[in-house]
Amino acid sequence: MTLKINNISNELNNITEFWQPKTITTFNQMQIKMARLKNDYDWHNHKYEDKLFYVIAGQLFIKLKYDDKNVTVKVNAGELVVVPKNTLHKPFAPVEASVLFFEPLS
Repeated sequence: MTLKINNISNELNNITEFWQPKTITTFNQMQIKMARLKNDYDWHNHKYEDKLFYVIAGQLFIKLKYDDKNVTVKVNAGELVVVPKNTLHKPFAPVEASVLFFEPLS
């Protein structure tokens, strides 16, 4: 058996581009990804799975469209949010944010 310990700070220092998630580990058919985010991302949805965002540093805002409503949520460092599958959303970070994503393995 081999155990891998991931140092979040070191992993984050290895990420140089915004909106380019890097897989840092996997478990139970899940992958943990990390990214640096700044400015806007495109409107999109995830047809088959929920999307979990855990904010390590900074603030993440997510615009959501559902039930004919437009909502924006703010997620601070130390908080997480789950966007339900098939929900149209657009994440953005006016100031750089560091985020972990939990996703099923493809």
